[in-house]
Amino acid sequence: MLLGIAGMIGSGKTTLTQALATRFGLQHALESVDADNPWLDKFYSGSEGMRKYGMHLQLHFLATRFKAMRRMRAMGGSWVLDRTWYEDAEIFARGLYEQGYMGGADWKLYEQLYAELLHAPAARPPRLLLYLEGPLDTILERIATRGRPGERDADPDYFATLHDRYAGPPLAGNLRAKTGRLANANALSGVLTTTTGRALVFSYIGNVAPDRQLTDAVITAQNAL
Repeated sequence: MLLGIAGMIGSGKTTLTQALATRFGLQHALESVDADNPWLDKFYSGSEGMRKYGMHLQLHFLATRFKAMRRMRAMGGSWVLDRTWYEDAEIFARGLYEQGYMGGADWKLYEQLYAELLHAPAARPPRLLLYLEGPLDTILERIATRGRPGERDADPDYFATLHDRYAGPPLAGNLRAKTGRLANANALSGVLTTTTGRALVFSYIGNVAPDRQLTDAVITAQNAL
């Protein structure tokens, strides 16, 4: 079984990933945003850094994401994944191209590589994909107070654009194409409005770790598929 956690920077993906792994005995794979990522701080150094290192950063995320997927496939068992390759391509890389931070030739090369990787055995869709959403002002507050240094210094307009992309057709359309029809869930009450699809939208942006009610709603949803 594979669960995927999707969502904006600062939406609580890592917190939920770790909570689900602990609660249900899942193995988990976190995003490469620490010392093993040499491009992140350079990317957040300003507009010029975004233009110069955007492609490097997105290729790093794509490579490490699929490396994690190959490891998960080899090890077997049940996993929860912090962010998905769908977001890498449809939100971040495409967003950099549309904002002018990634050139047309670079974007075409990225698209070709991404399309080929999607045919790899490791790129199986998650059984259940959870999308965490929240208001932009809360997201920005989280980034400012507990975000990574590079993120704290970045232009808020960059995050506003990302937030808009998560709310718009690129993500929704990709999830429908790759994982099934989008479903809605009230995460705070744990009442699922439907479990006919593989993707659930959770409006969860609390300042504490996900509680038992939320994690119970998640496991109920995936068991119903």
